[in-house]
Formats: sequence, structure tokens, C-alpha cells
Amino acid sequence: MTTPEYEKVFQVFRHDGDHLGNMKPGALLRCAQQIATEHAENAGLTDAVYTETHTAFVLAKMALHLARPVRVDELLTVVTQPERTKRAVNKRITRVRDEKGEEVALLDSRWVLIDTEKRAILRTRPAQFDESWAQDVPCELPMKMTKAKWEDCTPLGQRTAAYSLCDMNGHLNNTRYADIVCDALPMEVWDAGTVQDMLIFYHREVPRGQTFELARAQTGDNQWYVAARRDGQSAFEASVSFRPL
Repeated sequence: MTTPEYEKVFQVFRHDGDHLGNMKPGALLRCAQQIATEHAENAGLTDAVYTETHTAFVLAKMALHLARPVRVDELLTVVTQPERTKRAVNKRITRVRDEKGEEVALLDSRWVLIDTEKRAILRTRPAQFDESWAQDVPCELPMKMTKAKWEDCTPLGQRTAAYSLCDMNGHLNNTRYADIVCDALPMEVWDAGTVQDMLIFYHREVPRGQTFELARAQTGDNQWYVAARRDGQSAFEASVSFRPL
């Protein structure tokens, strides 16, 4: 029987810190991705099962809230809680607590299971996916994004899904989108504040070696919008809100 939640302790390594000594958002997402993977494997959802059933979990949306900046060298207790499928979507809530037990970050991610051959969302799942997650996880973060029109954004040129950004599935890893979003913002933004909220909508995967166009717009005093297109179609959209220093 699958446990309704899974817990793991992570140390914030110095190579995951920025110029202020704060943990980068992408590094935090990688901790969340690792614990989710381990939890699923403990439930029997191994690489062999995905290969046999021609399936894969794909991230559709992600919201991250930071109660405060997470610092390098901290020990974090990360607890992940997935919810059973509702309208073909699995919600997974991941909480991050410091050594005092105080919640410093909360991640709300929404996943769909796809048929990797048909590239279609599965509403009826193979028997191996026994849906033994919790019936309800009564927690969520806002998923409404403040957007700008593509033509009103500042173009930032092309980026490539390079070797260091891609994963075992052969496309841009979902945590690396956060790195790309952060790199797209003006450097002075990082000298004036720290990330409070980040929201990413994953519209269309970017295979290894493929290029995409990137653009940004400021949508508030401490808020930015970043968007990407591949072959004329939306690849992803993101919003980042900052807490002034």
C-alpha cells in the first residue's frame, strides 16, 4: 500500500546558491522533483512500468511560494503529498520546512499521464497505476497568471535546449524552465529583491537540440512575465513576483 506522503531531508549545497547566498528556485524544484520520483518508485511506478505501458507523467502547471529566502547550507525537510486523479490531473503538494519545523516554501504541481506513442492524455489509466494516493490533499496555490501579449514583450532572442538542460526523456527538464526564466530577467532585479512567487505553465515540450524564442515583460512593480515560442506555438509561460530587499 502506498504511503500518502513521503519525506526526505536535503542540504542546500553552495553551488545552488546565488550571489546573495539564497537557494535558486530551480534548485528547489529539483529537490521536489527528486522526492516525487522516489515516492512514485516506492509505489511501484518504475521506469520499467512506464516503458511497458508507453506512458509518462508530464508536468502541466507549477506554482511555487517562498515564505522567505532559503539559504545555502540549510537542512530542509521536504514532504510530498500526491492526490488521486481528478479530471485526468494529479495534484502534488510539496512542503519545505527548515530545521525549526517552519514552512519556508510550498510547491503545487499539476501532472497528467500521457500515452508516449499517441502523445495524448490518458483518462483511463493502466492497471499498474492503482490510484493509491490520498483522495484529497486540501491545499493549493493560485494558478492565475498575469500575462502580457507576445507583441508587447521585449524579445530576448533564441535559446537552445542544450545538453546541460535536458533530462533522460530527451527534452528540456521541467526544473530548468525556472533557470531559463530567472536568466531572462534583468540583473538589477536580482539586486533589489528575492523571489516570492513563481508560476509556470508548460504548454509544449522542447526536445533536445531544439531552439525557442524567448521574450519578457514587466507586469507590475515587482512582477515579470516570461514567455517562449517554438515553431510559432507557445512552449511555456511564467510569472515571477519579487519581495523587495
